[in-house]
Amino acid sequence: MKSKNKNTGKIGIRYNDKVRLIAIMTVSLLVLLTGTLFSFTNFRKGDISGAIISAIIAISILALAVFAFKRGNKDIKEGYPLHDERSKRVMEKATSKAFYVSLYLMLAIGWLSDDTIHFRDVSQATSLAVGGMIILFLAFWVYYNKKEI
Repeated sequence: MKSKNKNTGKIGIRYNDKVRLIAIMTVSLLVLLTGTLFSFTNFRKGDISGAIISAIIAISILALAVFAFKRGNKDIKEGYPLHDERSKRVMEKATSKAFYVSLYLMLAIGWLSDDTIHFRDVSQATSLAVGGMIILFLAFWVYYNKKEI
């Protein structure tokens, strides 16, 4: 029989996890709203490529948020915690590998920015680096999530 503790109000429902899941979805929706606003602003200025890129980013964030919300909600309804030991370990490994590889990415961007890649300003190079870091983290997370740890 499941027992109640301070984290559970009803049997099988973890309110702290549910609040955390709602917070994740709220932040994702705020980021989506900001991306959509940015896309419309770029479209009004006549920057069609900037509008399309920011719309694609906003749609990608929405897709990831919906996936995370559905998965988390399903786990909570089945009585599982939102983050168990395995998911924490996957997150740790993916984060550490992405950080390590992103250092080399930053070095490569620095070396290539002199002759090969020409940036308008530093913010464009920084945006490329941060985007690369996000892609690296997602790739390592998918890899370690599929792999048995």
